Amino acid sequence: MNATTRARHERDLIELTGLPTATAKEDRVIAWVERWAKRRKNVELSRDRYGNLMLIRTGVESKSPIIFTAHLDHPAFVVTGVDGKTVTAEFRGGVQDAFFVGTKVRLYRGESSVKPSPPGTIRELRPAKKGGFKTVDVQFRQRIEAQPGDILTWDVGSAQIKSGRLHAPACDDLAGAAAMFAAFGELLKIRKDPPDVRLLCTRAEEIGFVGAIAACKSGIIPKKARLIALENSKSFADSPLGGGPIVRVGDRTSTFDPGLTFAVGQVAQSIAAEDEGLKWQRKLMTGGTCEASAYQALGYTATCVCLPLGNYHNMDEQAGKIDREVIHLDDYHGLVRLLMGIGRSLDDPETAKPLTSRLNQLFADHRSLLS
Repeated sequence: MNATTRARHERDLIELTGLPTATAKEDRVIAWVERWAKRRKNVELSRDRYGNLMLIRTGVESKSPIIFTAHLDHPAFVVTGVDGKTVTAEFRGGVQDAFFVGTKVRLYRGESSVKPSPPGTIRELRPAKKGGFKTVDVQFRQRIEAQPGDILTWDVGSAQIKSGRLHAPACDDLAGAAAMFAAFGELLKIRKDPPDVRLLCTRAEEIGFVGAIAACKSGIIPKKARLIALENSKSFADSPLGGGPIVRVGDRTSTFDPGLTFAVGQVAQSIAAEDEGLKWQRKLMTGGTCEASAYQALGYTATCVCLPLGNYHNMDEQAGKIDREVIHLDDYHGLVRLLMGIGRSLDDPETAKPLTSRLNQLFADHRSLLS
């Protein structure tokens, strides 16, 4: 991948991971997706009745498409009430209680504004009631123009690249989304026998994969599709930033389809054999549960590829404060390359050959040694 292409992919990465978003309030990211699709004549964009988005290459259709999927939300606040200088909001997502009171946030009005308010400070945190969300009171210095439905995000600054790493408000999962758009854009350039690769953009993942569940029920996903969920998963000592994108064999809740996971690993191994500079990892990532578990539980063939993530859900646990999430740029570019490879070669006879076939061949080749 040349320097110009890498720079373009990084620009989109910075733009996407800096957009304000929240569960069921993904409007700004959806608008970005719509603009991306509109600029390409060979892409069709559709929606299901729940607002999930599917992007398909025009004129390419098969019974068993490869679908890269990423969610468009990130833990954030949604305004429920306004009283002068005080805003009440519910928090949609998973962040430990210790990170709230005293932390600064910024408000974004409406569905399209990317200009934040002056910062406000969280003064009170109330626990969630059954079936609801934690709520907070946010104090601003001056009377605030806001209304229910506006969103608040942590006041952590903009997305920036420093020393080979991206520091951004919302890597999870907008870095995954950026990677799949980068790879899809490159795959769209294939003219002869283009693969049937599609993108599924889901909503409301941070409160329990509600958008992914909805997509399974709406009919937007073909029954024989192979779903590859893209995620950012909490990094541990054995899954470090800079170690490469991770072929995720499972999460905290379940393990993923073994055949598809094996095939994705074969693609990664093949790319790494051609380019020793490409690192990749194969791990069980137990820091959380991802959409692949939902897809598989609801009857689809699914696995996951993820980026190791620092400051998961903006929690800098060492410093005890809210901060930007962090990914390694080499991991990001490696993920783009892996997705391109999956699109190009997942259905190659050698890649698609199941593990059982390889085992049976080994037995046929060497069974005489046991007689």
